[in-house]
This record gives sequence, structure tokens and C-alpha cells, in this order.
Amino acid sequence: MDFSIFKSLLTEYNSFIVTSHVMPDGDAIGSVLALTMALEKAGKRALPVINDAVPKKYRFLPRSQNVRPFIPEVDKAEVMVCLDSGDSERLEFKRDLRDICPLVVNIDHHRSNSMYGDLNLVDDSYSSVGEMVYFLLKSLDINIDYDIAICLYTSIITDTGSVKYSNTTPSCLRVLAELVELGVRPDIVNREVFEKKSLESVMLLKEVLGTLKVSAGGKLAYMTVTKDMMIKTGAREEDTDGFINYAREIEGVEVAIIFKEQDNLKVKVGFRANQWVDVSKIAEEFGGGGHVKAAGCTVKGPLDKAQELILASVNKYLKEGLQ
Repeated sequence: MDFSIFKSLLTEYNSFIVTSHVMPDGDAIGSVLALTMALEKAGKRALPVINDAVPKKYRFLPRSQNVRPFIPEVDKAEVMVCLDSGDSERLEFKRDLRDICPLVVNIDHHRSNSMYGDLNLVDDSYSSVGEMVYFLLKSLDINIDYDIAICLYTSIITDTGSVKYSNTTPSCLRVLAELVELGVRPDIVNREVFEKKSLESVMLLKEVLGTLKVSAGGKLAYMTVTKDMMIKTGAREEDTDGFINYAREIEGVEVAIIFKEQDNLKVKVGFRANQWVDVSKIAEEFGGGGHVKAAGCTVKGPLDKAQELILASVNKYLKEGLQ
């Protein structure tokens, strides 16, 4: 990926909104914070805007308290840089992006990206947008200090599952090594991101594991999070992070699914694959997207109808793959 084209933006423009998708993960928050701080180093005005709350587990990151939803009367800029979002709808600005900023830059690593920017820097060979931002900053000759480094490190280890997933590459491992040399403590970041659990999360997990079902000769496992469970345990959406791995890690399972019942008769669906199924194709079938091994979509409920629809599609893919 040639990031040099971004240099002209720093010459022509002085104000930026840096944003990412709602229900942000570590890659979204880490890359937004890192790029915001880097633009400020370059003498630019940069606003970190995400139209959702920062999950508690990522609030250890420097400047995370500065991330907030868009304020129409206040937030004006020349350029909007959109990170880690496959389409503009996931940003949830509820208005045309160009009504906010005349120029939209789209930086992403999802193969299903809709290329909604005026400038699209999209390449699915990168492990994460955090890795892309690292190389962007290198191309701009912006010094990566400790605060930027820990944000980029968090981005990369989140999307690679602490370098356990198939998108872990020699390139991202070299980047991580350099970030550690800049002072990042892997043990501390790992504790914050992967090990700390709220009591509500553990109580919700107990409920959700009771819904676990395995089918398709042991190749499909799925579980359900209902609204009643959320109310009973007092859990939040962020407390479900990582639940799907309990299904994915079952021996013999190829595809894991988690169904999350939402308001307004909607169901959020998460997919994970282990070896040969491309779950991004399944997600795209229902208006979603993602990566080969990790994807998601939102479908119309009620819950039982949504599950019936999704499971039928996954079973079709499993059968085709076995022929």
C-alpha cells in the first residue's frame, strides 16, 4: 500500500475528524487515538470522534477519555478520516459524511469495504488498521512515541487475537516488536484487553453457555444472547466480547455463531471460522461483511426466525465445502 498520497492532505488541510465504527473494538479505538495524536504532532487540529461509548477495557489507553460522539454544532473540519469501517453506515453519523467534512478518507483492511471515501486506502493483507496506521505514520515521518505505540499495539493484538489468528503475519510481528522496543509492556496490555472481566460478563457467560448447540455433524456451534439475559445480569454489549470463542474452540467445529437479540426486532450475528469456510461471504449475503475467518451482520427478527435463516445459509456452505 502506497501511503504517500496522504502527505498532500497534510500540506493542503489543517483540521481533521478521525472516526471509526460504533461498538468499537481495540483496533477501532487504538487506531483512532494513534492517528489523532500523530496529526497533532504534525501541527494539525484533530478530533477523535466515535458515535458510541469507549468500552471499559480500552479506557487504559492514553487520551481515550477524549473520544466522544459527534456534536453537529461544534465539530467542524476539512477532512474526515474513517478507520476500520467497511461502510459509512457503521459510523452512524446519521447524515451524509460530506455535509460534515468536504473530503472523506477511508482507511480499512476489510475485503468487503464499499469504497465510500474520496480517497480509499483499503488493503485486506494487513492484520489490522492499527498496522496500516503504523506504516502511514512511517511514510509521513511522524515520530511514534510511547502513547502512539501502545495504541497501535492494542489495535494489532486485538485484531490478531493476541497473535493467535490466521491474519498474524511476519509484518505485524515486526511492527509489534518495534512497539515493544518503544516501551509497550505486552503483559500489561494483554491483562487489560483479554484477561479482565466484569462480574456482569461472567454471570452473562453462565447464561449464554446454557444455550450452546452443536449441529452439522459437529462442524457448527452456536449460542444466543437474549435481551432478558442482559437485563437479568446487568451486562452491557461490551461484556459479550470473546463469548463466540467458546463455540469456535470446540474440537471439530468449523463455524461458530453468536446471536445477540437487539431492540426493534433485530438480531446481531457474529461468525467465526477455523479453517476452510469464508464467513465473510455468509455475512455479505445478509448485508454484513468482514474477514474470511471473522465477520458479522444484523438481520431482522424475531430471534427464532433470524436463527432459522442464518443456520440454513451456514449449513449450505458447510455442505458445499464437503462435496
